[in-house]
Order: sequence, then C-alpha cells, then structure tokens
Amino acid sequence: MSRLSIASPRVLATLALLGFLAALLGFGAATHGYSHAHHPVALLGARGVPHWAAFDLLAFVLPGLLAWAATMRTSLSWQARDDAGWATGIGWTLCTFAAIAFAAQGALPVDATKGFEFGLGRVHTMAWTVWWIASVTGMLLLAIGMRGTSTFGLRFGTALVAAIVLAFTLFVAVPGAPAMGQRITFVAWLAWLAWLAWRSGVETTRAAR
Repeated sequence: MSRLSIASPRVLATLALLGFLAALLGFGAATHGYSHAHHPVALLGARGVPHWAAFDLLAFVLPGLLAWAATMRTSLSWQARDDAGWATGIGWTLCTFAAIAFAAQGALPVDATKGFEFGLGRVHTMAWTVWWIASVTGMLLLAIGMRGTSTFGLRFGTALVAAIVLAFTLFVAVPGAPAMGQRITFVAWLAWLAWLAWRSGVETTRAAR
C-alpha cells in the first residue's frame, strides 16, 4: 500500500472538508446568538462580526484552495485515461471553477450592517451563484463522461450529489431551519470531492492494469 503524501488529492480533499466543518462549528459556537438553523454561513465572515477575517480564511479561502488543488490533481489522473471524453474534460474544468468560486466567497466578505444587497455582499452572492452552477453542471458532465462498468458507482454518486446541491439550492427548504440547506450543499460538495479523490485512486489503478 502506497504511503499518502500531503499533496495527495485524497489528503487535500479530506482537509478541505474537515477544515470547513471545524471552522463552521467552532466559530458558530463562539459567536453569541448565532444559529446554524437560521443564519447563513457567510454571516460568520461578515465584516463587523468578531473574528470575521479568520472565519473567511479558514472556512472559505483555505478549503476552497485545497478543494481546487485536489480537483486539479484528481482530474489529471482521470483525463490521462484512454476512455476520457469531452464531457469528462469540461466537467473537471467546471469543478475547478467551482472550487475557486468557493474560495472567492471568503475574499468577498459581506458587510454585517448592509447585508447581501450592497457592496461586496452582492459580489459574494455572485461567487456563491457561480459555485453552485459550476459544481452542479460539472458533476453532471462527469457523471455522463465517466465510462466503464467499474465506474457505475462513481457516476451514480456524482449525479446524486449534483441533484442534492441543486435541490437544496433552489427548491428544498428545511422546515424550521431555512439556513440548513446551504450547509447541506457545502458539506455534500466537499464530501463528494473527498470521496471521489479516494475512489479515483482505485479506479485509475484498475484502468492502468
């Protein structure tokens, strides 16, 4: 069994997921009056909220960059396969855009006194919109482009997460907890990337044999 490197996409994607969860739960618990059920994630990183800059760095920027690096490295192994098609290439490109947009949310903090409708708040919302559109479209193209009987589980899982992100972004509101949908989409996306990075090592090894 090969030893994992810090630059391994498996490690990078796992760190992105765990880092986001740790920042969300830690800063949420430390912020008086904050509710995961009713307040958006970005409120913890809004200017004027205690430790907002640290949250933006640890919850958005670093996990987003780690996700980008993991996506890039995982995509290289997939696109090197002989059966990689156009859908796979475009899908991975969109997934890298999604990771960059996720990180950009931390570089474009909301103003706690003005909300999402003014200044950087509007640009933050645009970055969030780019994230979910690029992630959903990219995942669906990957589900289409992944070929071979051994990748059926990856295709189904990828399409399922894309559907979850789309549904909770646009259609599903959790009763009594309107802000939980955003958390579900972020965690589902990061967990999918970590799962795919771990599974891809197995799939590419099979394809190379």
